[in-house]
Amino acid sequence: MNTILCVKWGDKYDHTYVEKLKEQCEKNCTVPFNFYCITDKPTNPYDIKIPAEWDKYYLENRGFFWAYRKYYAFALDCGDNLDIEIETSTDLTSSGSMQLESGVEDFSRIMGDKFLMLDLDVIIHQDLKYFFDLPMDKPWIVRGWWNNIDTVKQNFAKHKSTPLNSSVIRWDRGQLENVYKDIKKNAEVIFFTYPSADNYFNHRWYNCWEEEKGFFKAFPKGDIYSWYKGNVYPDDMEIKKLRLDHKICLFNNSRETNDVEELKSLWNI
Repeated sequence: MNTILCVKWGDKYDHTYVEKLKEQCEKNCTVPFNFYCITDKPTNPYDIKIPAEWDKYYLENRGFFWAYRKYYAFALDCGDNLDIEIETSTDLTSSGSMQLESGVEDFSRIMGDKFLMLDLDVIIHQDLKYFFDLPMDKPWIVRGWWNNIDTVKQNFAKHKSTPLNSSVIRWDRGQLENVYKDIKKNAEVIFFTYPSADNYFNHRWYNCWEEEKGFFKAFPKGDIYSWYKGNVYPDDMEIKKLRLDHKICLFNNSRETNDVEELKSLWNI
């Protein structure tokens, strides 16, 4: 079964964004799928309570930490019971019709074997069936083709300029077991060493010198582009340009104060 996952943590995006992503998926996916949101504030039947075990490694002055919370989802691959403490809750859904589970057992409600993880700040242009039909000898991740790979190599030791972006990840159950176990075993070192999850992926699970040999496969050029960074270096780098012949638009790393409003303005294209 196909499963689409997203994560909502903190206050930048309210639940409207989850509903809008769900709406986009329903509009742009011609195969059946489950939908779940892993969140710190579960209110709907599709919400899964996010664990908090890794929060003890959070260093406020370093930032970026929230993205690592997405990777609790990789525990699905190894049948891991997470072995963590999660706050229990008796919250009701917005209709008051259902009491939510909210503990380790919550993750057992996530069904499916084909997973597609999407960030909340994406615009879907085309049928997501494409992603579920990909050959799965390896998991897939966004290769930011807007990056100059020579710059990426020069900055490798500085833990920046990663060519990878985890706004879209496609994997089959079991493929990310080793990634989850590595994070879980070395969480304190990983969260201190890498300012972003994407840099962790670049160092530990990719090969920017021989990209075809990496643990992840890169989504091909023409699949995914960035609203704020462009498409393919150096030939197609115009920013804030819709490319409806692509499948997904990312709103990654905008660092602009109006990024939320720009995203909203494109929801109904």
